[in-house]
Amino acid sequence: MGQKTKKQPSLGISLLPIVFAVVLLVYGVGILKANAAIMLLLISMFVTFISIFYLGYSWDELLEKGIRPTIDRAMGAILILMMVGPMVGAWLISGTIPYFIYLGLHILTPKTFLVSAAILCSISSIMTGTSWGTAATLGVALMGVAYGLGIPLSIAAGAVVVGAYLGDKLSPISDTTILAAATAEVDIFDHVRSMLWTTLPAFIISLIVYQIFSFKISGSIDYSRINQLLDGIAATFKLNPLLLLPPVAVFYLSYKKVPSIPALWVGTVLAMILALILQGAGFKDVITAMYSGGNFNTPIPELNKLLNRGGITSMVSSIATVFMAYIFAGEMEYTGMLGKILDTIKESFIKGKVGNLILSTSLTGILTGLVTGNSYLSIIVPGRIYHPMFKDFGIKRNVLSRTTEDSGTVVVPLISWSAAGVYMTATLGVPTLSYAPWAIMCYLGFILAWIYGYTGKAIWKEQTKN
Repeated sequence: MGQKTKKQPSLGISLLPIVFAVVLLVYGVGILKANAAIMLLLISMFVTFISIFYLGYSWDELLEKGIRPTIDRAMGAILILMMVGPMVGAWLISGTIPYFIYLGLHILTPKTFLVSAAILCSISSIMTGTSWGTAATLGVALMGVAYGLGIPLSIAAGAVVVGAYLGDKLSPISDTTILAAATAEVDIFDHVRSMLWTTLPAFIISLIVYQIFSFKISGSIDYSRINQLLDGIAATFKLNPLLLLPPVAVFYLSYKKVPSIPALWVGTVLAMILALILQGAGFKDVITAMYSGGNFNTPIPELNKLLNRGGITSMVSSIATVFMAYIFAGEMEYTGMLGKILDTIKESFIKGKVGNLILSTSLTGILTGLVTGNSYLSIIVPGRIYHPMFKDFGIKRNVLSRTTEDSGTVVVPLISWSAAGVYMTATLGVPTLSYAPWAIMCYLGFILAWIYGYTGKAIWKEQTKN
């Protein structure tokens, strides 16, 4: 029997999965707060039905030529997702992460409070990979200090959010950082180096604004809540400068451009050794922490929230989301539906201009965040849609990954109905729209991305080195 004739997708048919995705994500993720991975699975099913019953593709063909090659390209990043969870667990039980936080908490002074708050939260978030955990621990403590100093809480909350999301954005163990690298199919450390071009200037400008305002602050700091965290860390761990070895090793190997997974393994093994020798942890305790995360029970609930995370099980949802997104993307690419949409965008808006490409990618991420309120999807959607176009333009993929984070990860907490916006408001006690103007880095990043796009700054071509 002859092979079934395949139809070329029209623009209307190509847009049908996108429309379905928007409706389902708005209702499922945005309103019902349902799991994003399952929503993406339903969207992939919808694309499969169109591909088989209307366009004439077989399931075997979609699987072998569409889905598998796409997932294969992402396998390195998926492995990193799997490796990061155990490493975080090892860094927690070894005392590495708590030691960094302990050191950071000693830099608070009244005249530099806002700057110190942002830097403290960034250190915590870089080391833990979580903006939410940082806000719920250091953020809450710092808000209490701000209240005692008479600092407007909206400004203090803005500084906390900026610090928390700087770390979340740049940390190689953050789920959104790994996700952006995976979506763009780029090495995670190349992605982090690329983000420095937009994130550091935006962060520095934020610190300057905070310091200018801090000159008006008078009073003394109430250290009671800070001291609670310090005492809790000191009572739970044996603190020693050797605990700095795992992150120093990982960052050094990153600087030397050692592949991500071996670098993370070195950091993990060093932390395991430190946990066994310095903390006196049992081997089974270390393995358990690497599997299911920290299991600390200190008298301080806020400290427990920060320490009881990590482990390979913590990454299951992220891995599932990436897999489902790649099934959707693989089918859309192979059947030509994504290509049809991109051709239309090229002809009607981008018109061969790099600046228009960066702007279009950025706006797609921002709109996805506004529609779904989900930071994962604000990275995945533009990352997969514009991936082929960046290749056509000969632009390095770390520019794509950077743009998705500039317009996704740090923008979502500025959206009052997003999960991040609701969480930050509930945790810090300040309405989203009140702290948003002071979360300067969160919107300055994508503005810098647009400027770079139209000036050609930090837009690297495949044949050149950045």
